[in-house]
Amino acid sequence: MELLPLTDPRWRELDHRNWSGGKPSDWAPDAPFVPDELAKLVENPRDLETFQGLWPWLCSEGTTWPAAYAALPYFVAFCKRVPPEKRVEYLIVIGLIVADSSPDEAKLGIKDYLRKGYADGISETLPLLTETLTTVNDSTQVRYLLATIAAIKGNCKLANVLQNLDCIEGNCPKCGEVVFPSELQEAAR
Repeated sequence: MELLPLTDPRWRELDHRNWSGGKPSDWAPDAPFVPDELAKLVENPRDLETFQGLWPWLCSEGTTWPAAYAALPYFVAFCKRVPPEKRVEYLIVIGLIVADSSPDEAKLGIKDYLRKGYADGISETLPLLTETLTTVNDSTQVRYLLATIAAIKGNCKLANVLQNLDCIEGNCPKCGEVVFPSELQEAAR
């Protein structure tokens, strides 16, 4: 699996939330430089505090940013270095990145030099997921891991439904009341 070296100057051109033009935006000067955070995780992939501080800059609010395509192979590599029960968050984020990706969009798309590493990372994720699912009992984690499976198998709409299951509601066609089916409420817990 190809990894963009952390010292590669092309990291500066990979935008993420509140980072563009090779630097953080004025309104978010705390936006991290992704390779710096990945370097910490290379040293200790169990450092979930660093990971939790990084990933929302890469994929959030239904948007996958270009830096996420370069980070995903690292996340897969980290999954391989930790026991199955410790990789759940990495796998969930991989699912979010894939489900919300727009690889061919001009601004948010994947750079050609990242395509192979990203594709290899996705293909190496399924065995990690199946091994991890055997260790998870929490229904929310199971739901998100199933969403990751759907995303990497190419069904991003299903992945988004599973990821947002607790938000599904609608209006009753007869009375107009907002309804949240009890079966979905139960499944989302």
